Amino acid sequence: MTAEGDSIESYDDLVGQPHLFKEGKPLYIFYHSNDKPPSLVLYGPPGTGKTTYAKLLAKKHKLDFFYLNATDCPSETLKKTLKKGSREKPILVVIDEIHRFDKRQQDVLLPYLEEKSVTMIGTSTYNPYFKLTKALRSRCFVYEFKRLSESDLRILSKRLAPDLDERLIDKVILYASGDARRLKNMLKFVIENKLSLEQVDDFFGVDLGYNNESERYDLISAFIKSIRASQVDAAIYYLARLLEAGEDAEFIARRLCILASEDIGLADNNAILVASACLDIVKEIGMPEAKITLAHCTIYLALTRKSNSSYLAIKRAINDIKSGEILDIPAHLTVKGRSLYKNPHNFGGKALQEYLSKEKKYYIRKENDRI
Repeated sequence: MTAEGDSIESYDDLVGQPHLFKEGKPLYIFYHSNDKPPSLVLYGPPGTGKTTYAKLLAKKHKLDFFYLNATDCPSETLKKTLKKGSREKPILVVIDEIHRFDKRQQDVLLPYLEEKSVTMIGTSTYNPYFKLTKALRSRCFVYEFKRLSESDLRILSKRLAPDLDERLIDKVILYASGDARRLKNMLKFVIENKLSLEQVDDFFGVDLGYNNESERYDLISAFIKSIRASQVDAAIYYLARLLEAGEDAEFIARRLCILASEDIGLADNNAILVASACLDIVKEIGMPEAKITLAHCTIYLALTRKSNSSYLAIKRAINDIKSGEILDIPAHLTVKGRSLYKNPHNFGGKALQEYLSKEKKYYIRKENDRI
């Protein structure tokens, strides 16, 4: 048995990313348009289709294709490549790990993007809003790629190894953890070496993780709910399960940031700072050391006081707006009515005017709120 269809030849072969690839969505439009494609920054987990899309785009628009990796790309190599393009015959340059470029290297790209001699597609596993300059981002469309789902990987598996036993496919999908490139490499190894179900575990690790995608979300749910209930040992256990299953450490840190406001909020105003610092550290250090920071943050959030008053306040206000409660802004709060405005600083901090045209109560103080 051999792996078939191990390279994607057409747009229709792409899987996942429905928010980008489906008809009418941005990357669908850029691909099928008769106009030259714009420069893009595509970010998200590895093996989710970023570079594959770039290659298809170059082929569709008949652009010469160049690949650079920012981890090993001095400025001279970058300039030499960019000069190959012209307004009459533009080129497409993929820059993998673009977040590795410093500000000076990012600035090198600007004139080439401005004169349209180069279409750049930067790919990254990092959020570009933290890593790329505003000047570069302003010349590109920026889109996030999501981790591939179990069903996405099953489609790829059937294409790559149509005759492989279903139980082997299920096991490989589990270990691929949303990464199509990893899936392809593992399937190739399984086929070439005729591995049994037990041997797949031996070669790719002990099965401590997810049996399916549903179990992933169950573990995340149990993790968050344990912190919310101040059950610190349960929270640490579920954190360990998530990490051993190969869960993205940044994803866990982002969930902790949400929890810090949703479930702790005003009961401990340091919680959001701890969670934010945790996310920054995880991004900069990565695994395996980041597990210590995640444990630190998890224990802190589990043990501190809890309040969901901020969460409930914004929820109440949004529900009002969605139900059609659109209030007029009092005249003294508008730009035109600024002469009518009484600044509280001039009146001992007292608010002497109305700030809503109808009385509303969204924030309701809870016993744990420290304000």
